[in-house]
Amino acid sequence: MKKPLGVIVSTGGQIPNNLAIRLHKANVNILGTSPLSIDSAEDRHKFSGMLDTYSIDQPRWRELTNIDDIIKFVNSVGFPVLVRPSYVLSGAAMNVVSNIKNFNIF
Repeated sequence: MKKPLGVIVSTGGQIPNNLAIRLHKANVNILGTSPLSIDSAEDRHKFSGMLDTYSIDQPRWRELTNIDDIIKFVNSVGFPVLVRPSYVLSGAAMNVVSNIKNFNIF
């Protein structure tokens, strides 16, 4: 029986990202980018904290789950705003909202 050197967490969007941490916690050797690095880049709170640590400017953002909080945030930052799920690669399910009428995307 051959014992592999490790596994490659690759294509497939969120499935490999979600599996990477579980595999890492199960002591499976991940070849390539560390699951912890993937998670740090994908988790908005962790990524924002890292930017703050290095004094790198970033747009104001919030994790919001209801339209009232979204409207309050938009009133404080103005349009356009970027609306997206909190843990995604690429621009999947992302929308640019240019005015209050465009909030019917929800």
